[in-house]
Amino acid sequence: MSPSRRPGAPSGAGHIPPCILAVLLLSTPSAAEPSTGVRTNTARLMGTDAAEVIDAPVLGLQRTALPLFAGLAVDTSVYADVMLAPNVGLRWAMAAGPHRLVLGARYTRFIGASVYSSIVESETPSIQRFEPELSGPSFYGVYGLVLGPLLVQGEARYAHYTSDYLSFTGGVAFNFTGPWSVVGEAGVRVKGGATLRAAAGLRYGGEHLGFGLGVTYVDLSDPAVPGEELPVLPVLDLSWTFR
Repeated sequence: MSPSRRPGAPSGAGHIPPCILAVLLLSTPSAAEPSTGVRTNTARLMGTDAAEVIDAPVLGLQRTALPLFAGLAVDTSVYADVMLAPNVGLRWAMAAGPHRLVLGARYTRFIGASVYSSIVESETPSIQRFEPELSGPSFYGVYGLVLGPLLVQGEARYAHYTSDYLSFTGGVAFNFTGPWSVVGEAGVRVKGGATLRAAAGLRYGGEHLGFGLGVTYVDLSDPAVPGEELPVLPVLDLSWTFR
């Protein structure tokens, strides 16, 4: 019988390119008002949504968004679009004093199955059949609390692709000087693969230019990460806000 592998299956021999994992992370994407001193420009931390209101059009790698009215915004993840997972989302956010609330939904249509299958099967002879299926809806909610230069938040995210995905993640962003903030995240998947998730990095949230750089930890049991390599992936974001 020919060996096969699907996302979520137990990890075995062979090397799955990290690009497969990147699609998983970015196709389900994932702030405080300017006066709080914490702003990320794209309302994203490292791998989660930030408890921010998107109040101006933004063109970014992790998120490109167009605000509509009353806290609503239409958005997409350009990273995932380029990696053959076109997606569109609708996001609502509100700020009431130090409290922030965000609700969002997104639909992803994965059109790169044949491309990724060819790459994996040609690079890893032991895997003769690879059929990634990443299309489906996702939903998320975020509650944040602004404490001076500190933003503390919690996110819950559910997605339905080939199988269900459910995660809970806590995040903090600390504005230590000017538009610069240090960001940390930690959470778990309770359904759908690896359990532990964590990320850390720096965010620059200027009036127009936004920039993020960090790393995200991926549990070694994740089938998309080869066990013999470091279980981390880089996080990079660049954006421009049209204020």
